[in-house]
Amino acid sequence: MWNWRDALSNLWVIILGGGLAVVGISTSAGRLRNFWANVWTRLRSKPIVPRETLRIVQSHDSIASYWSVGSFAGPPETQVVFEGYVTNISGKQNRILGVEIPTPLTRSSTLTLTRDHLTSGPPQVLSPNECVEIHVVFSVKQAIGDPGRSWKTSLVFIDQYNNRHKLKNCIFRALPFSVVQRQS
Repeated sequence: MWNWRDALSNLWVIILGGGLAVVGISTSAGRLRNFWANVWTRLRSKPIVPRETLRIVQSHDSIASYWSVGSFAGPPETQVVFEGYVTNISGKQNRILGVEIPTPLTRSSTLTLTRDHLTSGPPQVLSPNECVEIHVVFSVKQAIGDPGRSWKTSLVFIDQYNNRHKLKNCIFRALPFSVVQRQS
């Protein structure tokens, strides 16, 4: 019968067992080290795209955001104007590429960022942690809202990372008809 005490008292068994243990541990440690090295390489090789990049609020001025119906050498269109503030919270430079009204799907015709009441020309880049005024104009081909009543919708802001920031429940006040006539 085999006895552990007799096997451990033999010097060759101890050396062989110790050698096998060292080889097994080093092989496992090497594979584990290679595994984590590969994970780290894969993580670092892909650019990290930030998801949370912008904070947007609508200005609550009395007629800052409005809508009105008008035409210029063609069929009547609805002009929608959004005024608000945008802050770049990504820690990197960022651009706002466009703004959409989801229903009816309409893309902005004009998007302007203003710093200290000075309009910045293209490219309109937001520095990290910068807050600026934003002015967006839409030309909607169909009628929206009831005349004389406020209109509520959501806006979707698209940044350079293709993140879509949805601003819900934007209220656009209807301009009185007399104001629209005077501007004509």
